[in-house]
Amino acid sequence: MLLFLYGEDLFRSKEKLNELKQKFIEKNASSSVLTFDFSEKTANERDFLESLRASGLFSERKLIIVLDFLKNVPTEIQKSVLESLKKTSNLENDQDLIVIFYESSEPKKNLSFFKYLHTKAKKQSFPLLQGFSLSNWAEEYAKKISPEISFSKNTLELLVSYTGNNLYLLKNELEKLVAFKQQGEITQDDVNQLVKAGIQSTVFEAIEALFGGNKGKALSLLHQQLEKGEDPFYMLSMYIYQIRTLLKISSAYQDGNTSAPMIAKQTGLHPFVAQKSLSQIRNISLEKLKNIYKELEKIDFQSKTGKESLILLLDKFIASI
Repeated sequence: MLLFLYGEDLFRSKEKLNELKQKFIEKNASSSVLTFDFSEKTANERDFLESLRASGLFSERKLIIVLDFLKNVPTEIQKSVLESLKKTSNLENDQDLIVIFYESSEPKKNLSFFKYLHTKAKKQSFPLLQGFSLSNWAEEYAKKISPEISFSKNTLELLVSYTGNNLYLLKNELEKLVAFKQQGEITQDDVNQLVKAGIQSTVFEAIEALFGGNKGKALSLLHQQLEKGEDPFYMLSMYIYQIRTLLKISSAYQDGNTSAPMIAKQTGLHPFVAQKSLSQIRNISLEKLKNIYKELEKIDFQSKTGKESLILLLDKFIASI
């Protein structure tokens, strides 16, 4: 069976990927789960193709997860792998071999490999939530935590104006609000009192210091938040969110959208966010931003394996920029 998950909303796409993986493990405790992460230099297409060939009529069930193949693999190699996939017998309907292609961004739709997956695979796209969809997600998530909680429309709009469509941040703040209120209607006063829009400001300041060559200040700001008891994973999600925002703004800027209103219109970001970020993207190239984003994604993956402390990984990240 061939599955394809892709899009910029990493919270929902990773949630779906983990759900599929857990369901497979629960039903097939003794079966194999293989992961090929093409953002890592150790992953290669030969090992991936060999894992497909190792499946046969009397083999155990197998789940193969392929991470960021389209983003990281040269087009010529993609074409070669695509030819091999097309020769794999009954791949789309094989119940004993499940291959999940996962892309942590929006792939280029003109790629032959994308067209193949989009046509042949069971697919699900995860665009960033906006407007009503974002408010609706927030309300449903709060009710999942506690059915006794409610929001007015204006309160929800205020909350998402603080968090934007960063679902990691929104989830954190919803859990805090629900724990505080426990039941009844969460008010705008509750949101203003508890939601820390200030952490976004701190992360913005840290990245500004980093781009300005002041690594000491960037490290100091990070550790100030950690000493206040902030979750390192939460901090990582904020750095990822901020760099992704800068990538959108930088890309729009290179397309000729040089004013905040023009950038806001193209990207869907708030004009205030676009205006505030313009000074940062003028000090760093789009290519450099892409590399920084890849490093943060790598840290996100490494932190989940538990091989190294996330705080240490964040320190190394800041020192390496």
